[in-house]
Amino acid sequence: MQAADLTFEAIPLLGAIGKQAGRLSAITEAVVRLEGRADELHDAGLKAVFRAELETHPMAYLVGSAVYGHLEAVVDRFEDVANEIHRLVIEHG
Repeated sequence: MQAADLTFEAIPLLGAIGKQAGRLSAITEAVVRLEGRADELHDAGLKAVFRAELETHPMAYLVGSAVYGHLEAVVDRFEDVANEIHRLVIEHG
């Protein structure tokens, strides 16, 4: 949600990219940090689901693994958007 909120904030600022370069850079840095944290949470979540569910409920592990994978992929896409915004800031800055 935080990555979505930051991206939502960044989009209107693109209309004044030169004037808003500082804020846009701060937003993209924050999204990249969030993606790193999402990677950590993904790994921790998979380990927790593996320990808790594999022996007793193997299907729960598969479902949990898929959910964590999809959530991590979503945050990766927000990082892709942040990287593109950062590229635009550099080009127009």
